[in-house]
Amino acid sequence: MQRDDIWVICGASVFILIGAAIMLPGIRNLYRALASAGWPRTAATVITSDRSAEAEHDRDGSSTMYLANIQFRYEVAGHEYTTDVLHFGQTGGSGDSSEVELRRFRYPLGAEVTVVYNPHAPAIAAAEPGFTAEALLLPGAGLAFLVPAIMCIVLYLGMSRGSALFGVGLAMFAGIFAILGCAFLTMGLVNLARAWESQHWPQAPGVIRYGQIDSSTHIDQSADSGPASSTSAGDHIVFGYEVNGKQHYSNVRLFGQVAEQSSLSAHDVALQYPVGKVVSVHYAPGNPDLGVLEPGIQREAYWLPGAGAAFLLFGLAIFIWGIPALTR
Repeated sequence: MQRDDIWVICGASVFILIGAAIMLPGIRNLYRALASAGWPRTAATVITSDRSAEAEHDRDGSSTMYLANIQFRYEVAGHEYTTDVLHFGQTGGSGDSSEVELRRFRYPLGAEVTVVYNPHAPAIAAAEPGFTAEALLLPGAGLAFLVPAIMCIVLYLGMSRGSALFGVGLAMFAGIFAILGCAFLTMGLVNLARAWESQHWPQAPGVIRYGQIDSSTHIDQSADSGPASSTSAGDHIVFGYEVNGKQHYSNVRLFGQVAEQSSLSAHDVALQYPVGKVVSVHYAPGNPDLGVLEPGIQREAYWLPGAGAAFLLFGLAIFIWGIPALTR
């Protein structure tokens, strides 16, 4: 093994170790999410329900990260426990303030709720059992370090030695785009399906309970005349509505909505949905927590499946034409 080989393999191995370290807790959370659907339940009380905000500044701009601080107290076999887990795999914070407020509305201070707990370790519990898409974020982040690092080693060895490993490396490169494309396309098609179905969902009167325009500043360091800044904003709302005598909350204005908009567009939405306004909510019959204000397919719903299709087609093009042409 040559000296350059050692440097490349050692450098890539650092990213492999980082990826493995991220993936291990992610796989654990994914297992717990799937297993929690069958765990026993017990009554719990919300003992903390507030939020905090942290300003984040870097050379490329500034933004605000919102955190929900929600804790549950419950008892199992005469022992008292507390947990702050809503569902396994949940992210720590969000740049969307409505996500945090939505959790606070659903779990107000003093509310009586139900949690599930691990029968072998009762200190492990969650308020929302079962699989959620967030449970895939940590394993996905681990793969984002792991797979490119392995691909780098395989491509390097294939190029330096002229072996079939070069084709394997190209296949891994194409596979990354194909997998991302499938993920985006799946999420986008789910949004499109929900948007289409929402036109026929039952309706309930609702009220806008929260509204805030979240903004972030981005600095373009490559501008010819010096750094130039731009501000993007998003109007985030939470609305409440009642279904079969139970209160529900949602923050979905339309399916496929873009998180960041121009400041003018965000203010237009804020004027359209001021706090206290009575609105009509379309909700999913099988999941009343899924409510939307503007049913039907809007043009924003095509962005995600469009991006997924572009990634997938690029990956397939490398498989079909790129690899045969570069490995002759």
